[in-house]
Amino acid sequence: MVVTLRAALLPITLALALMLALLAILASGAESKPKPTKPVPEDRTSNIQLLGVNDFHGQLEPTTRRDVPGRTLGGAAYLDAYFDRYEARNPERTIRVHAGDMVGASPLISSYFHDEPSVYAMNEMEMDVGTLGNHEFDEGGEEMLRLINGGQRSDGNQFKDGPDGEPINTSDPDFDGADFPYVAANTEYKDSGETVLPPYKIVKKDGINVGFIGVTTLETPNIVTPDAVAPFDYLDISETVNRYVAELKRKKVETVVVLAHAGGAQTTATEAVGEIVSETQQMSDEVDVVVSGHSHSQLNNRVGNKLIVQAFSLGTAFDAVNMKIDRRTKDVVSSSAEIVNTFNDAIAPDPATAELVAGYKDRIDPIANRVVGTAAENVVRTNNAAGESPLGQLIADAQRDFAGTQLAFMNPGGIRADIAAGEVTYAELFAVQPFDNQVVRLEMTGDQVYRVLEQQFQTDNNGNPRTRILQVSGLEFSYNSTNPAGQRITSVTLPGGTPLDRAATYTVAANSFIATGGDGFTVFKEGQNPNTLGSDLDALEGYIDGLPSPFPAPDPNADPRITKQG
Repeated sequence: MVVTLRAALLPITLALALMLALLAILASGAESKPKPTKPVPEDRTSNIQLLGVNDFHGQLEPTTRRDVPGRTLGGAAYLDAYFDRYEARNPERTIRVHAGDMVGASPLISSYFHDEPSVYAMNEMEMDVGTLGNHEFDEGGEEMLRLINGGQRSDGNQFKDGPDGEPINTSDPDFDGADFPYVAANTEYKDSGETVLPPYKIVKKDGINVGFIGVTTLETPNIVTPDAVAPFDYLDISETVNRYVAELKRKKVETVVVLAHAGGAQTTATEAVGEIVSETQQMSDEVDVVVSGHSHSQLNNRVGNKLIVQAFSLGTAFDAVNMKIDRRTKDVVSSSAEIVNTFNDAIAPDPATAELVAGYKDRIDPIANRVVGTAAENVVRTNNAAGESPLGQLIADAQRDFAGTQLAFMNPGGIRADIAAGEVTYAELFAVQPFDNQVVRLEMTGDQVYRVLEQQFQTDNNGNPRTRILQVSGLEFSYNSTNPAGQRITSVTLPGGTPLDRAATYTVAANSFIATGGDGFTVFKEGQNPNTLGSDLDALEGYIDGLPSPFPAPDPNADPRITKQG
């Protein structure tokens, strides 16, 4: 018999391969989780329920959603009642959580009182743990921490115009803050490297320790006013999660939930794309569930064995997640989720939370219901093919008029609601521009104007193209997005068709968000002699007040300021 060298070496090769595989498994530590080889007996399991909400944005009162026309959803009192109903199905084994943006970009009923009403509402909902979204940073780190820790606001921004027009302090002197913990693992102070908040929280239910790690989207520095996020670093989501998973493992925590303010979109019944999907792919297999937010979408799918959920926004839905856990090993052996719509006609509101909301409504109504003007037709923020909207034109005109400048620019992401035909109230205008941005007057060269317009063509954190077309007043421009970077703006002209002079200096109006480089428009920071004049809401209110009544909606199709050539 002839034995070949290959045949002789085969057993050795197999042995080496098996040894390397074993070493890889042992070395992976928190990166792998053994799967049950046989079903766990039912009497050895515990069913832990998560009730999650995201992107509430201070929506204390009921609202609507386009995919369910004709029905109202949400509102703090109804969301609270749904939580109570679902917890009654699994008492003592339910954990209530949120995935950030619970405040910020809020309606007047919450924002006028510095979002303290929304914190009180979350307390009424008996939240167990939450994390930070990008909007929690809208007014800076100190105000974010005040809403969590309590105390009356005293930073100089505590005053709002009262019903008589005189400034009053609308912050509660007895405000206690959130009565539940926040976690934020990937937000650190630049100067110290310390996390802004504890990175995780362990919640014990039915003898099971559940670890909650909080993370915030890496888009935050680009979509929040630069000064507000300047003190912070936002670290890689999956790397941060994996670091704290290992720490939780050392504490014998086997059930791990990530509260992630990072978004995605469901593409099929079983597939999704987006930041949270790609980050979850890189997370340790020890992570069991990801409760996400930010994209205001519906998510209910898996990345491997990790369940990802998200429930639209504004409290119009919530996640009801069931985790079946082996009492002996503390491992999650199965998980499932339902995205529950909070239809108002299917439940009675929680009385205590309803009373809370009613009290703030009574206080805000005299201000909210003040009529500013009358719209002859709907003025919408929907863009045409070139990226221009009627409401965008109106706001840009208002800011140019308010600042007395030659040009004005408005970022489309700052336009949050439409103006309906009929009487236009102060509350409606506040819903359009809820960020309390200021109008800034500055001077820019024509070359800087060209360069800031080139910055409309961007890439996101995943390297994908993203276009943010600025709404403009006092100029017209054409663009071809297929041209090479830096050559996409093909013309810029002043009223009457005069070309913009690159060497000349122009006066410009912009809100404080983009004037300080927000949304990637960093060229604005090169402008000279910046002067803050007043709020963007005051600008819009004053402009509409001076229009004929009823006033028509601008028509970008009949009178375009922006032309798309490709």
